[in-house]
Amino acid sequence: MIEAIVIDEVGPLTLRSPDSVVELAELVRSTAAADQGLYPVGGQTMLDLGLPPSKPGIAVDTQKLARVVDYPARDLTVTVEAGITIAELQRTLAAEGQRLPVDVPNSDRATLGGALASNQSGPRRLGFGTLRDYVIGIRFMTDAGEEVKAGGQVVKNVAGYDLMKLQIGALGTLGILTQVTLKVSPKPEDRAMIAFGLSAAAVGPTLDRLHASVSRPVMVELLNATTAKLVSTKSSVNLPDTDPFVLIAGFEEKAVTVSWQLATLKDELKTAPIRGILELRGSACDPLNSALIELQTNIDSRFILKANVLPSRLAGFISTASANHPDLMLHAHAANGIAYAHMDSPELTVERASAMLTSLTPSTADANGRLTVRRCPAPWKKVLPIWGQPHGDRGVMRSVKLALDPNNLFNPGRLFGDL
Repeated sequence: MIEAIVIDEVGPLTLRSPDSVVELAELVRSTAAADQGLYPVGGQTMLDLGLPPSKPGIAVDTQKLARVVDYPARDLTVTVEAGITIAELQRTLAAEGQRLPVDVPNSDRATLGGALASNQSGPRRLGFGTLRDYVIGIRFMTDAGEEVKAGGQVVKNVAGYDLMKLQIGALGTLGILTQVTLKVSPKPEDRAMIAFGLSAAAVGPTLDRLHASVSRPVMVELLNATTAKLVSTKSSVNLPDTDPFVLIAGFEEKAVTVSWQLATLKDELKTAPIRGILELRGSACDPLNSALIELQTNIDSRFILKANVLPSRLAGFISTASANHPDLMLHAHAANGIAYAHMDSPELTVERASAMLTSLTPSTADANGRLTVRRCPAPWKKVLPIWGQPHGDRGVMRSVKLALDPNNLFNPGRLFGDL
């Protein structure tokens, strides 16, 4: 049994696993009284995300808080404790022919609370959105050891301060999530994926066609050849391998609709410069879909960047990254404007990583652009802009943190550095 963990070379931090919300509240109060930090770690799948802890403290594992509190399946809602793993939640929903249509990597270990705190999503966010679109109620533990609730257990909630949205993506710095109510949806009748190869010059024009397509795919994934080879190995699906890029579109609907979507997209792409078309249908999509979901946290990647750009600028970002850094592993939720760049070379230095960030930053220079470091060696976090260049929202976020956690109890340093 693990009794302590290290986060970004800080620690060891004593690991506590409360059996109940009451026990968690007692742990919060005792940690606050000792002026230490409290670090929620969930399934420990995202410990490399963010800055190092800024003070000693206690790590708290919430995986014992994993009950299904209420599941009125006919209402398409479910209330669960936040320590439940995504995989267990999906199994519960599958028994009723339902699902939470959000992709979370490492779902067998990732907890719902951790997925919300780190705002996880994946390839199918194009068609189904992100976790913030499904949360209708939460409960969380404050720095006073009190459980506070926001929202409710029905889809229609009264107006007021949206504390739910504040918690999503806050990296556990505003409290520890204890309970979540979600909207869920029926499982689709059928699924399909279509993949094809294309040249670097064809990426932009082909993405434009997909943006304009009436087939409405739920995912549009772009992979460079290095990434496509890895995905082929992980999934045992032979993706096209004769071109520098592979584009994958996915559909999930009624069977007759999926057939129409496939036929429509192929018709729209008749004159597009694509090659080596591969089609998958039904359960044959599962291995490829799983491999795509797991890409963003690829275990072998020593250094991972994430870029958020306008979808219209995604092709330009990929072109710049490919030309300037040909050894990168690149993949993107192309229609959402989200790209990841990986490098696993042990010879990569912090100086080169910094130069890489500098060269790619102009490609994200728009109102919505941001370039962040999702993973790197802990010492590099003292040098690199882990959360990207400061935007105007940084001051607002600090103010919210000070209002909800004035003594900097929860995950101190991890999101904001030194307050």
